[in-house]
Amino acid sequence: MSALESKGANLFPTQQLGRLGALYVLGLVAGGGCSDPLESGKTGGGGATAGGGVTSVGGEMGSGGVTATGGPHGFGASGAGGGGGLPGSGAMGGTSGTAGSRGVFGMPCAINQDCPSGSICCDGSSESCNGTRLPSGDGVDPGEFVVSADGLTATDAVSGLIWQRDGSGTRTGCIGVGNTCAWADAQAYCASLVLGGLSGWRLPGYRELSTIVDFTRVDPSIDPTAFPNTPKEWFWTFGPYKGMPLPSPPYAWHVNFGMGNATAEPEYDSDRLRCVHEALHCYPAIRFVSLDGGMVSDAITQLVWQQPTNGWTMPWADAKTSCSSVGFRLPTVKELISLVDPTLSSGPTINQSAFPGTMPAGYWTSTPYAGDSGNAWMVYFYAGSFGPDDINNANAALCVR
Repeated sequence: MSALESKGANLFPTQQLGRLGALYVLGLVAGGGCSDPLESGKTGGGGATAGGGVTSVGGEMGSGGVTATGGPHGFGASGAGGGGGLPGSGAMGGTSGTAGSRGVFGMPCAINQDCPSGSICCDGSSESCNGTRLPSGDGVDPGEFVVSADGLTATDAVSGLIWQRDGSGTRTGCIGVGNTCAWADAQAYCASLVLGGLSGWRLPGYRELSTIVDFTRVDPSIDPTAFPNTPKEWFWTFGPYKGMPLPSPPYAWHVNFGMGNATAEPEYDSDRLRCVHEALHCYPAIRFVSLDGGMVSDAITQLVWQQPTNGWTMPWADAKTSCSSVGFRLPTVKELISLVDPTLSSGPTINQSAFPGTMPAGYWTSTPYAGDSGNAWMVYFYAGSFGPDDINNANAALCVR
């Protein structure tokens, strides 16, 4: 492994175990229109056509409602009303179009009853609900971040999260050097923050913070337009480290925006912070669904994974070839991070019901490390950390499509 700039690297030894196989994507079943289990945010059906007039001068049939267009996060627009029939004997107007269906993930809610069957109302303040949609590739999607008119926040159009842009300014209540905070002080700062007319800010979850890492950059590893003046330092997440045996003093997860890696840090140490805001939304009660052929679908990212079938390890190039030979590919680092479950205290840090053959080891991603062409990114399911490793080392592979 290359140098990781990792405070607390001893907490997560790399164990090189089994090679994993690939998995499969299941979109959430939308409620309206003709439901298709592989599509989220299905469009609504058009309005019914009008019956013709019974006389020789029958009115024209009313046009049906326009079908709904699926919007971001699976939101369908309402169907347009059907047009009325022309004057004539017996003619009648078309009925109104059916409202567009809404996908389960991302739909705004206040209570569970606001959500479709099979989903719950929550937000990322619960570690079990901080999975998000993922940008394509290793960096960010073009136009992904929308900066507010006042310049204080940046909204991620892919995940829907709203981020505090400033990563280095004054943090009230924090006493660390250079506006850094101990973990508890960082949480208190975000909880009291009012920014851009919004309250209800919090520290981001482990997986949430990793979505804004730009793995095509280093020093800093983040979009400099959306997040200017970001220090090349560690940033807190709200997640406590739960690996066994529990360290003393307690640790919490943090992400390094110098190179992009993540590990855990004693809670009394001081780090940077960037707050996030998110409204309550509908989240799938069952995220992973087993499919025939040894595959698993993810209802949030809509990726399909091959379940691990053996314990092989191999260099990076061989891992890529192994996945492509069976019609899959190595995941990007953000895709593989999305499978990490930091709430687990034993065994591999992944959903062990969906991925029962996963070993507590390092797994290759397709993402090269921007700081050294001889390294590529890995996710360590021993504890949940991620970082770059030498491409000639032998590690496991978990394939996706």
